[in-house]
Amino acid sequence: MMREPKQKTKNRAGRRTRWLSLADRYYERALHYLDKNKLDLALADLDEALELDPKNAEYVVTRGLVLLQHGQADVAEEDFALALELDVTQWLAHYGRGMRAFEDGAFAEAVGQFSRAQRVAPERGETYFYRAVALHLNGDQQEAIRDMELAQRLLDEGDKRQSQAQRWLKIFMK
Repeated sequence: MMREPKQKTKNRAGRRTRWLSLADRYYERALHYLDKNKLDLALADLDEALELDPKNAEYVVTRGLVLLQHGQADVAEEDFALALELDVTQWLAHYGRGMRAFEDGAFAEAVGQFSRAQRVAPERGETYFYRAVALHLNGDQQEAIRDMELAQRLLDEGDKRQSQAQRWLKIFMK
């Protein structure tokens, strides 16, 4: 198989940055489409990226998350499993599995998956946020409070979950 040419990108200051492969360019565009909630276009670009680089766990797990948002949970699960085969440090695969379990009302399973994601990426506030809600719905208020307080500290300031966390804490403490 012939290797694809890489192209340099420029940052806002016009300075050259790292080289991007064609697969990376498809991936970057998929993320852009995902931001715009254009899931079909994001999936198409992720498929193209994976055609060029089928062993890239980041591309695979991202496609799984998009599929999950697109309502294709079973296919998403296949991507989460493959991503973990390719790279056991893919915390997003555990996060995606946790979101799937959460949506299915399997809160104990969701807690387990979010816990796995936390072990791999302890600095990610979103895992604490959703684990806290799952803990609450599973009846463990003290752990839910602890996780939600951690989520508040870890989430970026502009993240909408910051204000949601405050509301959840009031609910947990009733």
